[in-house]
Amino acid sequence: MRRTRGLWASIIFVLVLTLASLIGFATGALEPILGLDLEGGVSVTLSAPDGTPAEVMERARTNISNRVDAFGVGEPDIAVSGSTIEVQIPGLSQATIEQRAETRYCLVGPDGENYGCAPSLRAAEDALAELTVVPQVAEACLVDPDGEQLECFATEELAEASKAAITVAPRVAATPSPTPGSSPSPASDEEGFCLVSAAGEQLDCFPTRKEAQAAQEALEVEVTEQSYCVTDGAGTSEEAEESPSATPSASVSPSPSPTPEATAFAGLSLAANDLPCGVASRDDARSAIGGTQVQTVDSLACVVSSAGESLGCFIDRASAEERRRSTGQQRLLDVIGQTARLEERPVLAIVPPGDPAYATTPVTCPTDEDRQTKECSFAALEDQEVVYEDEAGNRYRLAPAIIAGGDVAEANAILGGATGSEWTVNFQLTSDAAGRFADATTTAVSLPPPQNQIAIVVDRVVISSPTVQSPITGGTGEITGGFTEPEARDLATVLNAGALPVELTRQQVQTVSPTLGSESLRQGIVAGLVGLALLFLYLLFYYRLLGIVAWFGMSIWAILAVALISLAGIQFGYALTLAGVAGLVISLGVTADSYIVFFERLKDEVRGGKTARAAVQPAFARSYKTIIAADVVAGIAAVVLYLTAVSSVRGFALTLGVATLLDLFVVWFFKRPTVFLLARNQRLVSLKGFGLEAGVAGEADDAAEGAGA
Repeated sequence: MRRTRGLWASIIFVLVLTLASLIGFATGALEPILGLDLEGGVSVTLSAPDGTPAEVMERARTNISNRVDAFGVGEPDIAVSGSTIEVQIPGLSQATIEQRAETRYCLVGPDGENYGCAPSLRAAEDALAELTVVPQVAEACLVDPDGEQLECFATEELAEASKAAITVAPRVAATPSPTPGSSPSPASDEEGFCLVSAAGEQLDCFPTRKEAQAAQEALEVEVTEQSYCVTDGAGTSEEAEESPSATPSASVSPSPSPTPEATAFAGLSLAANDLPCGVASRDDARSAIGGTQVQTVDSLACVVSSAGESLGCFIDRASAEERRRSTGQQRLLDVIGQTARLEERPVLAIVPPGDPAYATTPVTCPTDEDRQTKECSFAALEDQEVVYEDEAGNRYRLAPAIIAGGDVAEANAILGGATGSEWTVNFQLTSDAAGRFADATTTAVSLPPPQNQIAIVVDRVVISSPTVQSPITGGTGEITGGFTEPEARDLATVLNAGALPVELTRQQVQTVSPTLGSESLRQGIVAGLVGLALLFLYLLFYYRLLGIVAWFGMSIWAILAVALISLAGIQFGYALTLAGVAGLVISLGVTADSYIVFFERLKDEVRGGKTARAAVQPAFARSYKTIIAADVVAGIAAVVLYLTAVSSVRGFALTLGVATLLDLFVVWFFKRPTVFLLARNQRLVSLKGFGLEAGVAGEADDAAEGAGA
């Protein structure tokens, strides 16, 4: 009885894990992060100065790869071509999406657009009632008394301003071949007068000045094209909405108007779309209002940064996913191309902006073009005096560097500083650099200000210049600069990954479309389910009741495998690519083999004359050794492949190895106890046409009947 209780406990344990995974999938808490080929991402191209050696570019590629890995982004594609590096990053970030049980009342358009949400139904209904249609000028023209259009503008304001600037001047006769340097001469009064725009263009001409002046006074601004916008009615009048011909009034010098009162619509939040504007007809705009409804939303998808900061909440997960992806991409793009060249230099002089010497103390290599030259490289400037600025614009004349890029052994972002609440970056120097730093600080103690300061420079910017109070012999230092937590952590990350050996310039950033896309991924999942169903039918036909056990076992394996991949994405940033999917498919075949090995061994025991209950224990004991051997071989192959391969092949190796180990878990904790319990139930064993005897001993019975004949 105790042994049976243990078998049931094992099965229940596996079922609880499976149920928890399914709940995670349903609520969105568990969801695999997709790689470049399935989801897309961004591509950034970084360029180095022409002539940069190949070994330097390769070292830069390695350091960028280390930075990307530190962010937990799975399987980036980093390629070097000449003096450029292209980095393709899946659309991920360290932010997570949390489902919060909060009720909101949202204005949702006819096509599902979210125009904003309110905390109460009354506020949402008031906001909806405020929506109105107003015309929007698309083109306004100056029209003369005969109705001819002289000039057209995008707004009435521009047309009115042009009208006010028109003058009457004698008509200028056109000269067929003007002499260089000469200007056209006006014609005589008898030749006419013209309306002249502010740009000097003659718009229309008349025989006499009086007629031209009369035409000038009769000019009108006429709206020739207009569209319609849905607004909350702020600053609009009922006449503007009701009258088809009315347009918002405009003048060159509009008189002051009272500030419009805040509307209920302005108080809405979580808006993901703008109200419709530029609609061709008034009826279409009114239809957009009529199709907008107040919907109750009971759950919000909120994006939360790794530091716990809220990045926005949305009524649909797709909008939250877009925000999560965009915030993570931007932060990563800001870091991967950062040179992160840390230098510590003794201060020779500090020149503030108001000092007369400020103009005669130029910054060293101030422009991007200068920094692309060999003379302005970090290696060339390391042993020279330089002038760098801090964020306040003070210019520091600095001695040659005593600490440079590769001298930092480790860096950590900590909450400390003078107040105990400031984010700083502590660093540990290598033993070699620690000696140089000790000598420099020993010398600085005896010098007058500001020569007793050591400037900490990151990428040519002076972050801080602390005064040396006593020699620093421990080889440690602290970088302060009013950092936020993400800034401090990012600086520590790039310092640990290593400064780039060459200064890179970001050339372009563009979106990378997925090579497969969500539709192809869906089709692949459908194909996998169809294959699983066909495999189930085969096992059901051949093993009967045991076939059902195999199907449940493989389904549990598949659910737990996807759950593990999702957890790996949340914890370590692992991204599932097509190669990873291939690893899962192959592992499914390995899992199916495990069931077949056990069932076939069970058939052999039954053929030897044992009952199903007596045969199940030795059959599993012998078959499990074979299963372990096969899975260990596959696991070793996966480990070797992961350690020696690059790019997406590592994803294949990872999913193959993890899924193979998961097979051993499911075999021991689900298949073993389930078959043991079935074998103990005589009713199931002898179930006609479907029991264990039908699926296992049937072949032996057929052989016995053939021998008797």
